[in-house]
Amino acid sequence: MKNLVRVLVVITFFFSTLLAFAGSDNTFTNVTAGFSVTKPDSWQFFTAEQNLENLKRMQLNDEQFRKVMLKYSTAPLVAMMKYPEPYDDLNPSLKVNVKPLGNLKGTDPKGIINLVAAPLKSVFEDFEITVPPTDTTVSGLSAGYTQFNYSLAIPDGRSFPTTSELWIVPKGDYFFIIGAGTRQDEKTGTRAEIQNILKTVKIDN
Repeated sequence: MKNLVRVLVVITFFFSTLLAFAGSDNTFTNVTAGFSVTKPDSWQFFTAEQNLENLKRMQLNDEQFRKVMLKYSTAPLVAMMKYPEPYDDLNPSLKVNVKPLGNLKGTDPKGIINLVAAPLKSVFEDFEITVPPTDTTVSGLSAGYTQFNYSLAIPDGRSFPTTSELWIVPKGDYFFIIGAGTRQDEKTGTRAEIQNILKTVKIDN
């Protein structure tokens, strides 16, 4: 069970875990989940196959955990990146998963953040919470928000200083996990861009 929780955490935060949406416009809509989001004109939706290939390229301290992650990771509801792949730097991204609350129903969103954040400390040596879990709203719903810094290594030996942002948004028996990744120095994309995308999120109440 502990490994499965760690899988959920890491696939939420990594900039390279992506799902494609082959739409003709910039808005992704899932009627079943009651969710929609609009990407900027210049951003890209990505495929589940690209998601899996990117997961395989990640370098983690715990090789056993990496194998578990690849086995149990599931495609997100939707995900987007700023630049077409392959991209020779950290590609700013945003992705959305939806998960059943189960025995977490009624838990404060900040409490859920604390549960999913704890395993990251063992995955990244320089993991640092830069914004502690705090209350916010997404699409008018009560939510929790936090921000992390860490270094993401790739097989060619390079390491990217990464900032991940996380929003937990409970709705009924489920909760949405909205994760975004940018460079810490914002050279390839800004967190203001992420905020603008978040403003387009609509979740049915």
